Amino acid sequence: MQPKRIVIIANGDLENPKFYRELLCEDDYIICADGGSRHARTLGLTPDLIIGDLDSVDPLALPKAADLKPEVISYPAEKDYSDLELAVGHAVKLKPQEILIIGALGGSRVDHSLFNLMLLILPLEAGIPARIIDHRQELVLIEDDITVECLPGSYVSLFPITAEVDGVTTEGLRYPLQKELLQHGSSRGLSNELIGDRGRVSISRGILLVIVTSKT
Repeated sequence: MQPKRIVIIANGDLENPKFYRELLCEDDYIICADGGSRHARTLGLTPDLIIGDLDSVDPLALPKAADLKPEVISYPAEKDYSDLELAVGHAVKLKPQEILIIGALGGSRVDHSLFNLMLLILPLEAGIPARIIDHRQELVLIEDDITVECLPGSYVSLFPITAEVDGVTTEGLRYPLQKELLQHGSSRGLSNELIGDRGRVSISRGILLVIVTSKT
């Protein structure tokens, strides 16, 4: 059966467990990218799937002989893709209505965090809405438009992923943009702010990373 929403748990920082427990739904299909299984245990979740080279997996999350959950897909340690990319790729193949990624930010490896952000390209190309979220931030890639909802005063930053993003228009933000061109490497779209609790960002060409950060 096609899952309605897939939640992928990565092995990065996962502060404020209460936030994630309230975020998750009973019918979510849970995929753990290797060590993300430790976070699943903290949240009291039983993964539907654990995928990766299993070098940092929680042994208590692995299935018992008579237990059909979770499914485990194991890869060799010397592989061409990160555990999270394997998880996202598998999720895309299942064609859910939405993909939510948690535990993909923070930690001591900025290279990991940057590559994790770029993995949003995979569901974008497949036409599946996807976002990375933690207790303070939400990140999404767009090729058209998005409505953002957060507390008034929250930051909304716009980062071009392609060399140029054209037709950038915003509504409900303190510093409005009207069909403007944003270029990769420029800080032009950094730290805008929501005036109310909802705003909108639209573009006509390119790929734009939208990051919403709560001040609280």
